[in-house]
Amino acid sequence: MNTQQLIKLNNEKRELLSEENEAYYSDILIYVRLQLNLSEHSSEEVLIEILDHLLEAQNVGKTATDVFGNKPIEYARTIINELPKENKRNIFLFFLRVVASMLGPILIIRGMLLGISSMFTTIDETLHLMTLAIIGAYIIIYVIAVIAFIIKRIRYSLTHDSSSFKDSLLVGIFAALGMGILMMITYFLPTWGPAVQFPWTLSLISGAVIWLIVYFTKKRRKAHN
Repeated sequence: MNTQQLIKLNNEKRELLSEENEAYYSDILIYVRLQLNLSEHSSEEVLIEILDHLLEAQNVGKTATDVFGNKPIEYARTIINELPKENKRNIFLFFLRVVASMLGPILIIRGMLLGISSMFTTIDETLHLMTLAIIGAYIIIYVIAVIAFIIKRIRYSLTHDSSSFKDSLLVGIFAALGMGILMMITYFLPTWGPAVQFPWTLSLISGAVIWLIVYFTKKRRKAHN
């Protein structure tokens, strides 16, 4: 059974849990799935095993606390220690897909805006490579930092009393600050490096190509997982 099938089966079986057991199991599931350095397939196999064990216990009148103890995250941590690590190449590809998922729409929007503007005025389609490289590097760091911060807040909320409003607010502030820094860099950074012409048509086409590559890669990955 591939990873996607395991996830689908997990979703179906979780509906059989009582409200109390489902809440307990969800904490374990979320905590395990947030460990990006673990093998995704192995993690899903173990989660199914835990779920089956819990369903069997539920059928004889036991709760998740009776079976696994009253600290689901502590139990999840013991599971994590036994799971194999994810291939570093897969982790790199994950972040690459995230960056590409953002880059494609950005190029498409740039192409559309410049294309529309060119109908009414003369536009500057020049890009300076070093300036572009600095901005691009910051965007990559920004995306990774936001993902890491979101994961950190979710993990924190599983082990501490923390409202969803507060967590959402903190993530929003963190993301907004990062975006504000990006806008300042874009505005104040001087033009630097070789200049190249990047017309709106090429921006539109390259953005569409990147978006299609991400889409079909994701579709193919689901089929093989």
